Amino acid sequence: MLSPRNRRGTNIPPGSTTPATVLVAALCSACAPTPPDTTTLRVALWAGGHELEIEQQVAARYEELRPGTRVLLESAPNGYEERLLTSIAAGHPPDVYLLDSPDIPTFVDRGLALDFAPYREALGFRVDSVFPQVLGAFVRGDAIFALPKDFTPMVLYANRGVLARAGIELPPAATGASPTGWTWNDFRRAARAVTADTDGDGRSDVFGFDFPRNLYQWVPFVWSAGGDILAPDATVATGYLDAPPALAAYEFLTGLAEDGLTPGAQFVQQGDPAREARFASGHQAFLLSGHWTLPVFRDLVTSGALDLVILPIPHHPSQPTATSVLYASGWAVPPNAANPRRAIDLAGFLASPEAQRIRARSGLAIPSRIDVAAEIAAADTTGVELVFTRLVEGARPTWGAYVRDFSRIESLAVEIMDRRLLTGEPLASSAADIARRVDEVLAR
Repeated sequence: MLSPRNRRGTNIPPGSTTPATVLVAALCSACAPTPPDTTTLRVALWAGGHELEIEQQVAARYEELRPGTRVLLESAPNGYEERLLTSIAAGHPPDVYLLDSPDIPTFVDRGLALDFAPYREALGFRVDSVFPQVLGAFVRGDAIFALPKDFTPMVLYANRGVLARAGIELPPAATGASPTGWTWNDFRRAARAVTADTDGDGRSDVFGFDFPRNLYQWVPFVWSAGGDILAPDATVATGYLDAPPALAAYEFLTGLAEDGLTPGAQFVQQGDPAREARFASGHQAFLLSGHWTLPVFRDLVTSGALDLVILPIPHHPSQPTATSVLYASGWAVPPNAANPRRAIDLAGFLASPEAQRIRARSGLAIPSRIDVAAEIAAADTTGVELVFTRLVEGARPTWGAYVRDFSRIESLAVEIMDRRLLTGEPLASSAADIARRVDEVLAR
């Protein structure tokens, strides 16, 4: 599955094995004696737990189709990028590796990913077979540096039971019946209506939302106000990260916390580990997340314990619709792979419809192929998958897919709203300061 790795919780779901155990489990797939005429192909990825088990099923299917081939999965949930860069530089790269949205510039700009464009016909890969927004993250000009695996847009999970208790009916735009009408004002009214003290201790124990501290969470609010965080050419942040649309987004989000509609500023800096449990138990109406959270709630939805609906992110009243952020991953081949022909063939299979159908069992992401995603949505009786695929149209790839070392920008950006909530500093001041510091990062 995609990440931002170790930020979303997709790579090692609750109850899964530890990172060390994951690595051992992956390596043991090759513990059996290997015949001397067998070709071993190594695949680097960061999957853990059930996700890794699914990938092993995909690898086993490839071995069936290519007798005499063994696929070795090398999973490194922690320090993935560093390990991968080191192995390629040392001349001992994997044959295929999973390329994540935030890592695309690092590998593509340094020439560490093979161009698949010359092999499209041989692989049977058609560019119109995958969601264009997903493919775009891996394309530079006519070159294709990874074959898309899966992806997710950021969406709002809504607990309809919590909303119903407060007498809130979602507007038509929120359920896809109309292209407009799900604004920040609508969202704030709903969040305020559900926030309550149900046990009479003088403190709220049901909330509208949880505070989205990280840039990967809140950037769609800036986009949905008609703004951006960087210039179109990604050369500067000043004039964008601190511009009126961005400031409006910060004001809106911090206002939710200041008005008591979120659990409060105690979760700023260290995060909010109870957000999913609070949402599932009826103590929070809205949860901002990606498709990777869906498996956490699936059993509750199936049993009827959770009335879940997927909504678009609300937009500023001045805008007709929202623009969400999209995170994707794809299969790449290093230029110094020991056997490029076989590596390209394996990458092609890992991105194939058959592999994506097997992988869809994990429920962590949306298949990148339009036809496979449609199959999954048609088979889903809850209608959740269909809403997810419909929301792809209003999403764009993360800036991290185009800006190298974007994690440094993300680490700076969290200060903008932190400083308002923790010290009361004006948002315009903190945003201008962070924009200048981001400019310095971009100039290096």
